[in-house]
Amino acid sequence: MGAKWLFQLRSAPGQQTSTLHLFDRFESLGARRICKWKTQTSYHKKHASSPVAPDKAVPDMFLVQFPSDYPEKCYFVVKQGEEDKVMEAGAGMLSIWGLVNNPSGNAPTPLYEQRLSMTVEGWAYEMGDFVIRVGSVLIRQLSQQRNEERPGRQDQFKGAVLEVEYLPSLDRSDSGQLVNEFVEIYCQVDGPTAVAVSSFRPSSTVIPTRSLGNPQSLHWPQRTREYTNEHRAQQYVALFQQVTRSAEHA
Repeated sequence: MGAKWLFQLRSAPGQQTSTLHLFDRFESLGARRICKWKTQTSYHKKHASSPVAPDKAVPDMFLVQFPSDYPEKCYFVVKQGEEDKVMEAGAGMLSIWGLVNNPSGNAPTPLYEQRLSMTVEGWAYEMGDFVIRVGSVLIRQLSQQRNEERPGRQDQFKGAVLEVEYLPSLDRSDSGQLVNEFVEIYCQVDGPTAVAVSSFRPSSTVIPTRSLGNPQSLHWPQRTREYTNEHRAQQYVALFQQVTRSAEHA
């Protein structure tokens, strides 16, 4: 595993962004297609009828999964104020999360309800010291009246994404210039412009599931120079917010 950078692919006005151009380009350069690639990010908000007291602030929650890379893990990202809190958990946590937020039995009202989900799906390529992942972005808005809507009616195509992983290093600051040069030379020739996903801060607070850091504290200060999957989850939350924000202003 190496440090990763995430870019939105943007075409000229009036043109639809396609991943086919990059697929063809990578293969012509001798890149090896590794596997299909998929990530999933869902946005959860406090339910309007939640039993939590009105004066209690319940933060928004994002659930991030990397099923093609780490199917056994999931990541919860809590957005509250200026700081992100990230928890890595086993995939079994998804079942618990579903039970907590499904109205049944003694808890007829869920704490959270899912509002939106973002799926990025495409292919991963290996080229030298780099792993390049390119995929299309699909936003799904969940309707409260599911039975009255046709399947797929709420799905919206929101462009494409490029993820570049530099395998020899886990330090983003040490290899950032190299990655930017790689993207400029190999990914942007006669194709869409790669725009770095903003609002990503590589330092965060991580809630560990293992014995890490100070055992007296629940929150373990994340190492700022070593890239982790918790940071990757933060990047996809930033992408989600960037994509949905641009859609609101379109």
